[in-house]
Amino acid sequence: MAFSIDEFKKILNAINCLTVYRGIFGDPILRSFREALELTVEDDPTAVRKSFGMLGSLFENEKSFNLPAISLFKNHLLNIMLADENPFSLAAERKGAGISGFGKLLNSTVKNDLSLLKIIYDFDLSRLAKSLEDKYSLEGFALSPGSLESSLGLEDSNDHDGFEALNSSYASAEEEILRAGNIKLYPQYYFKSRDQIKKILALSADWRINTDDLKAYYRQTGSGCFGRYWAFRWNGRGPGSGLTGVANPDQISLEDLVGYENQKQQVLRNTEQFIRGFPANNLLLYGDRGTGKSSTIKSLIHRYGRQGLRIIEITKHDLHFLHQVTAAIAGRALKFIIFIDDLSFEEDETEYKELKALLEGSIEKPPENVLVYATSNRKNLVREYFRDREPDEVGRQETYQEKLSLADRFGIKLVYSVPDKEEYLATVEEIAAKSNIKMERSELHELALRWSLWHNARSGRTARQFIDDLKGRLGLEDC
Repeated sequence: MAFSIDEFKKILNAINCLTVYRGIFGDPILRSFREALELTVEDDPTAVRKSFGMLGSLFENEKSFNLPAISLFKNHLLNIMLADENPFSLAAERKGAGISGFGKLLNSTVKNDLSLLKIIYDFDLSRLAKSLEDKYSLEGFALSPGSLESSLGLEDSNDHDGFEALNSSYASAEEEILRAGNIKLYPQYYFKSRDQIKKILALSADWRINTDDLKAYYRQTGSGCFGRYWAFRWNGRGPGSGLTGVANPDQISLEDLVGYENQKQQVLRNTEQFIRGFPANNLLLYGDRGTGKSSTIKSLIHRYGRQGLRIIEITKHDLHFLHQVTAAIAGRALKFIIFIDDLSFEEDETEYKELKALLEGSIEKPPENVLVYATSNRKNLVREYFRDREPDEVGRQETYQEKLSLADRFGIKLVYSVPDKEEYLATVEEIAAKSNIKMERSELHELALRWSLWHNARSGRTARQFIDDLKGRLGLEDC
């Protein structure tokens, strides 16, 4: 059945009446969708052809999705809605579903918005294409309406059999807990993925009853960009300055890092104390290059991201923006690690004073949801000279002590030293086994030692590079 102009107007009215979620139509794809509807309502053939062209390019940047029972349009709308930062999502992140503080006005406004969003979500693009095709004879147009659904994956269906049964963590007993609004009884880390809340909404006939579901989701995953990304960079200069989400953070896992078991366990223990709300320390990993210091910290995002941990990487040259970074994340319910890689200072560099103030020493109390994890090749971070220890200059000792005081502000300092020959070869053997390399042990050792001599280093990084090279050469020989 074709759409009528009144039905188009109903969808536009729903869009225009949004309050809390009105910002989602700033998204380029949803904005184009809205413009296409507005042009279609004009009921002018030229305008309709323009709107039809918009529909054809609506999802050109939306290449993949993993909920095959719903259309690209529905999936995109859910993605933007769940990533939106608004008064409701922010309040939910900070207070959760079972904590008082959501005013009656906010709750009623959100429920009204969810009712309107359900109307928009249920909009059938295939019927729109058919309506335009029948009324304006667009068969010969650049993108034929008949192929619109198949070419864009926009098939709309009421058949949700393609969904697997909801995860066991959403069993009926736990659903009753959710409805009761007692967040303390929730299973820890309730939503295991964004797809789970999307399934709940896709199967719901009335989104107003899912208000508490959304509160729980925002509480766990965060609001806005912090719900969309787990890792960030701080760019303090030029266009796009500020926090930038990292869509594909390094996939390194702690299990991939061989050796340094005691150091890794201390990092994990401190981080778990942090994310569970117990006292924890700022952390400094120092030692020789290539020993896995940076990888240890980067691996934390994959281990604890679903538990509300976010990592923000900042360079030492941007440390004077630290106050802006902490201001952007203060008061959020999530936990943040500010990651500074390869931290060290020359004698004439003064950025370390900004870091000292954050760690300890400013009149402003450091945010409780922020820790600093740094790596360095130097234990004391600031380059030392023998003359710093000489007592012949007035104030020399005070200058020396000021430099040392930066490292002292890290409560935990862990050393990553170069492995000896046996440790290096053990690392090579373990990585080779994980890479399924079959080779005589003596030959493997000989090649690994030769590689370390060529590269003037024995380290976990050198071992990994050797195995990558060996695996590539063996692959070529098998071709």
